[in-house]
Amino acid sequence: VIAETSHTVMLQVLLLLAALIECPPCHAHNMGSAPLIILYHVWEEQPSGTRVGRLLDDLRERGETGSLENFRVVPHGHTLPVTVDVRDGTVSTLGRLDREELCWGAEFCELAFSVLYRKGGAMHFLSVRVEVMDQNDHSPVFPSLVQEVEISETASLRMHIPLDRAVDPDAGPNGLQTYSLSSNQHFALDIRTSGGAKQAELVVIKELDRELQPTLELVLTAWDKGDPPKSGSTKVIVTILDSNDNSPVFEEAPAVIELAEDTVHGTIVINLCATDPDQGANGEVEYSLSKHVPLEVQRLFSIHPKTGAVTLQGPLDFEENNVYEVDIQARDLGPNAIPSHHNLQVKLRDINDNAPRIHITWTPPDSPVATVSEGAPNETFLTLVMVSDADSGANGQVQVHILSGSGPFRLKQIHGDNYMIVTNDTLDRERQMEYNLTLLAQDRGDPSLSCIKHLTVHVLDENDNAPMFAKSHYRSILKENNTPGLPFLTVEAHDVDMDLSGRVSFSIRESNELGTPTAFFSVHPSSGAVTVQQSLDYEETHSYSFIVEAVDQGYPPMSSTATVLVEIQDVNDNYPVIHENFSSLNKPEGFLATTIRASDPDSGLNGRLSFRITEGKPSNLFFLDKTTGQLYVNTTNATELIGRTFKLGIAVSDMGTPMLTTRITLEVTFINFRDHLKNLSHDNQAQYSYTMLLAICLGSTFLVLFLAIALAKTFCHPDKRDNRAYNCRQAESTYPRPPRRPQKHIHKTDIQLVPVNQATLRRPKTTDRRGQMEESDHRQILRNLVRLSMAAFAENGSIELSSASPEVQQVSQLLSLLHQGQLQPRPNFRGNKYSHRTGRCVLYCFSFSVEIILAHSKIPVLRTLLNRY
Repeated sequence: VIAETSHTVMLQVLLLLAALIECPPCHAHNMGSAPLIILYHVWEEQPSGTRVGRLLDDLRERGETGSLENFRVVPHGHTLPVTVDVRDGTVSTLGRLDREELCWGAEFCELAFSVLYRKGGAMHFLSVRVEVMDQNDHSPVFPSLVQEVEISETASLRMHIPLDRAVDPDAGPNGLQTYSLSSNQHFALDIRTSGGAKQAELVVIKELDRELQPTLELVLTAWDKGDPPKSGSTKVIVTILDSNDNSPVFEEAPAVIELAEDTVHGTIVINLCATDPDQGANGEVEYSLSKHVPLEVQRLFSIHPKTGAVTLQGPLDFEENNVYEVDIQARDLGPNAIPSHHNLQVKLRDINDNAPRIHITWTPPDSPVATVSEGAPNETFLTLVMVSDADSGANGQVQVHILSGSGPFRLKQIHGDNYMIVTNDTLDRERQMEYNLTLLAQDRGDPSLSCIKHLTVHVLDENDNAPMFAKSHYRSILKENNTPGLPFLTVEAHDVDMDLSGRVSFSIRESNELGTPTAFFSVHPSSGAVTVQQSLDYEETHSYSFIVEAVDQGYPPMSSTATVLVEIQDVNDNYPVIHENFSSLNKPEGFLATTIRASDPDSGLNGRLSFRITEGKPSNLFFLDKTTGQLYVNTTNATELIGRTFKLGIAVSDMGTPMLTTRITLEVTFINFRDHLKNLSHDNQAQYSYTMLLAICLGSTFLVLFLAIALAKTFCHPDKRDNRAYNCRQAESTYPRPPRRPQKHIHKTDIQLVPVNQATLRRPKTTDRRGQMEESDHRQILRNLVRLSMAAFAENGSIELSSASPEVQQVSQLLSLLHQGQLQPRPNFRGNKYSHRTGRCVLYCFSFSVEIILAHSKIPVLRTLLNRY
């Protein structure tokens, strides 16, 4: 097998669909120049599977580098007797090759086809031509084994008598090359070549004598020049007729005529005339076609036997055969007539009778369809188009262009009459999924002929669109205590792509940031219905937010997301809760006995509470605020109620629908304060830990120490107005005692219970009218000192304290005597000097210290004792 390189233009380039190549969108490579042509040779009659060549090796020899693969034959519209391996381009025979069957009558037999292969990401084209070489497998054959020839004994020397032609289908040296004639004295052999065919003719070289030899038997042999040569023979019987003085003679007639291929049948091509000088029947001439004329000539031409008019009786086609050899003979009607021959050569003139043809393969003949992916970039190869015109010259020169519907496509010439359609703009199947192109091919004849071909281009879908949600945010309100498995929302997403690329599935995306409650919600993968999986509780979570993802099934898959916000609507499903922490305090009419504390975890009206007394006698003894829950005692003298217990029915309701109500029974007991204080002190002390008691003792010790230092500093400081020497003993004996004042009795109407924040101890003002204001100042100080901590009693239960109790009277009398100076505190040390101002300061300091202890004491027992003393 021999491989050659040729730069001849490939005669056929056929349509190729990119979708059938099974490769990414292909770009044409080197399309402006002639494609590479690789020539192979193979002998005919080789068995099936004979290797002809390997394209990969030949491309490597021509400098092609990189990955070369995916070799495919571009279909020609008929079955090729060879195949090409897709991996390495090995060309092999499919069956036994018979050159005579493939290329009958042709001197040169060649199989031409196109191959497309991929190099990297680009597609390349090459033309492969396989020459089928002839073997001498046929011998020359004559139409018959015996042929008869008649000749007059008076035939002139050098007269030519045509013989039957031999046929050898082999080509070149293996075809018919020559003839040979058996040895004789009267005839020689002349070989004429006409239209590529060789014909033998007998030539008279010696006068004939019928009386001596009436017949001659000769052997005509046809030879080829094969190795070894082959031959075929026929017997020629020559009959010598009696003399007929003269034979017809053709007048001067052209040997070659030209005839237009569109000449209609019935047209007289030429009028021939032959004359015979003999008289009578011997001078009447009759015309006919020689019996050696091929059948095709007999089908196309006829001659009138009397007039000699040659008439066309069939259609001519320049593209099939452009020249014909017509052998005409004329003979007289006398006995032993010797015919005369005239060889007429008819040449055809080409007429523009063939319109151009547009050939597109791999598509249905009636409706060619090509495909291209919507993601194909510019200059992407789409299809190959071949135009042809059977005419010659200008009549066969064709121009082609896209007449209409070009859109994002253009026609690009490869070489000669071969074109390709490529993209020149971006495609979008969602915008337009089909294009209808009209191709127009027109020759340059006069008049010009044209051809129109329609091509439909389908744009193939790619997954270039992500699913689109109808809304980017979905909001839904769902009541708590819902039924599990209830669909409450449907998300919608649409993908404009086709098939799997447009099929959307939904899922809830896991997200640490949003804390996706996948345990609470699910989404149907195809319908998008969002379902709640569990019963939700508004009191636990007021809302949920999660992301729903829509993913198509294309490759690669594309996705988009939407946010779903589920707000939980509160339902009145919680009863009010009452906290049992009550206290009461003896106050004047309308004082606050206790506060009923309640809560409801619901929201809005469902959590707004209302208090009311449902039962209790007497009904007017207590008043309950319906919004705050504060319980007031509606009496002026609670002493009368000591020892009595009252039961109140309390109802706490929310304002939801339906209204939920919690009911309790509240017992209110009025007890004696002193007994309660003893029990309270004993009970409370047991409640505090050792650490707390230790902290209280240390704090009290520090406070007492601080007070002692302050008192010592106050008593020991000398009077600024007296800088005399000082003697403690003398001061004690000489200190002037103020006159005793009469004792004043305190009535219970002089004692008032005031809140601690109102019991502010203030020093009386020193004015010039001190004597006149002294009585009112004493009464004011007494009122300020006699105080009880309302907060302390509220923390330690129900306490009933009467202003007539001995404790109150004793404290009030003591404080009054101290304030009036009738009771002098005696120091337990010596060396101090006292004045009326110093004594008043002691009272103020003592009262102020008591007030500080009351303000900072956290233990109810301690605060109660300090209030007492």
